Amino acid sequence: MGQRSGVLAALALVASTFVSGAQYAQAVEVQWLGHATTRIVTDSGKVIIIDPYLTINPKTPPEYRDLAALGPVDLILVTHGHGDHSADLLPLAKLTGAKVIAPYEMINNLLAMGGLDGDKVLSLGKGGYVQPFGREVKVHMVPAEHSSSVDLKALGYMDWLTNPLRHVAGGEAAGFVIEFESGFTLYHTGDTGVFGDMALIREMFAPDLVLACIGGTFTMGPEGAAYAIDKLLKPKQVIPIHYGTYPVVNRTPEEFIEALGDSPVEVLVLQPGEVRKF
Repeated sequence: MGQRSGVLAALALVASTFVSGAQYAQAVEVQWLGHATTRIVTDSGKVIIIDPYLTINPKTPPEYRDLAALGPVDLILVTHGHGDHSADLLPLAKLTGAKVIAPYEMINNLLAMGGLDGDKVLSLGKGGYVQPFGREVKVHMVPAEHSSSVDLKALGYMDWLTNPLRHVAGGEAAGFVIEFESGFTLYHTGDTGVFGDMALIREMFAPDLVLACIGGTFTMGPEGAAYAIDKLLKPKQVIPIHYGTYPVVNRTPEEFIEALGDSPVEVLVLQPGEVRKF
């Protein structure tokens, strides 16, 4: 009887794991806040901000231009140093005490200038991953085809710097793949052009959702993004980002959808501030 009870208990545990896993997969929240800025809430309530550019972002909903409106933030991911992806990194990190992951050289320069708390920085390079909340989440840094520099004036350092060069090394641009314990996987491309190893990202991680830049000029436009999504990444769903903020990134989701043609990938066109659950 004791052995039978043990077997039944084990089966019940397995069943409950599958049930909780199914619920877990539905609880990841993704909120696009304009341009590339994205707020992610894990199933347990951990908050991740990618590319914080809010206070002067023309597409940010007014209520989120006050960084305090984001509430608690546990982790900040920065794909590269350009101001339209990192302008609010330092004030947000100071306000929330969040851990920070960004390109290595960018982190080193900000640490040297006293902008970041060394105890809050998580070292990570392309090809590696960290688990900032234990088993719940894996954050992988993956390649991106783009440049990176840090604008010291935009970050508030020009008041005391005597060096006339206002831009310093921002490391190599990157993207992030976030794997959740439920099996749901998200890929934020950051700023990038199309590159063949996006197919390797698909093979290694099989992302369910891709947040893909489509604005053109500095990144993929709709046609390039459509090729990347349909031919290389092949996710279930895609959210177009990094468009419409400024005249130089003026391509549209409608052009992206047209370029995708009869692709089976579902396009989710979000308005800034809109939340979707996965």
